[in-house]
Amino acid sequence: MAQRNTVIWCHYKRRTCDTANLTCGDCPRKARENRPSRSKRGYNSEWYRIRKEVLQQYGIPREMWPQYDVDHNPPYNPEIEPDHRKYTLVPMLRADHSRKTVNEDMRRDSEGKFIKKK
Repeated sequence: MAQRNTVIWCHYKRRTCDTANLTCGDCPRKARENRPSRSKRGYNSEWYRIRKEVLQQYGIPREMWPQYDVDHNPPYNPEIEPDHRKYTLVPMLRADHSRKTVNEDMRRDSEGKFIKKK
């Protein structure tokens, strides 16, 4: 059986990246593989109850809930404040939330390190 090609273009490092090679520790594809579970990141059954309340509060029909994410403001950090209710929670369409998260919450410098907000 032929081996699958593991070399990809890494938009993070702006170069080719061999996903089978473990030397690229900064590659987000590897980060996803090593990412903790939802519950370990603070998104447990309590979070899903809170999410449901927020979507109901804003009057979003239940059949449209899969199209929405609930945004934390400031960005959720369980090490600083694990209680979701102490954040401002706003429903956003999934595409808008993803765009906002990448552009605002996950800014990085030229070396790929997170930039701390002032």
